[in-house]
Amino acid sequence: MRLLAIETATARTAVALGDDEELTAHAAEGAGRHTEVLAPAIETLLAARGWSPHDLDGVVVDVGPGLFTGLRVGIATAKGLAVATGVGLHAVTSTEVLAQSACDAGVTGRVAAVVDARRSEVFWALYDLDGDRLVEIEGVEVIEPAVLARRLAELDGPVTLVGDGALLHRDALGAPEHPVLDAVLVPPPTSAIRLVRSRVAAGAVARSHRDVHPWYVREADAVANFQVRGQGG
Repeated sequence: MRLLAIETATARTAVALGDDEELTAHAAEGAGRHTEVLAPAIETLLAARGWSPHDLDGVVVDVGPGLFTGLRVGIATAKGLAVATGVGLHAVTSTEVLAQSACDAGVTGRVAAVVDARRSEVFWALYDLDGDRLVEIEGVEVIEPAVLARRLAELDGPVTLVGDGALLHRDALGAPEHPVLDAVLVPPPTSAIRLVRSRVAAGAVARSHRDVHPWYVREADAVANFQVRGQGG
């Protein structure tokens, strides 16, 4: 199964290609430039593998939570490819991809995936790594780092933290009691492919482009700012 994975939930843009034998990834230069760099990154990676878009069997895309503009760009691109090639989409979340990346790195036990949400907040979710299987313990929430630190302190034993939010708020979140997986910043698109492969093996099927949408968790910054100005006026 030949899959293309698109990752634009954070400030970085990354893509990956995978078949039954090999995974190849490419991270684009520059932060926050999803619109300019995503299509060239896909073209570069396809050319490196000698594939065309019509060689794909499916497209994997991170639907969030994450940055609003990045998610829109990534999902729109994934939908365009799906329509043009006739393949289906596989939607993954940024937190489960981060948890999968910890599993790929050999981490066991509990993992908290923490994504920078701006506004001094993070998106987070808690997972247990049961062999190669992710078990969600607590679903995605948007929360202040200090509040998350208290939640982590209430848990029995250490939790491995992964994601750009964990790195940004390392001190507030209780390191070194809860170690941070420094090697992973962006949800790796290679881990997204591994996650989808395991789901397909368990019977999951691809979705239509009409059924895949961004998962923002909270309102866009522009909406929130407008409401604040309205209350002040």
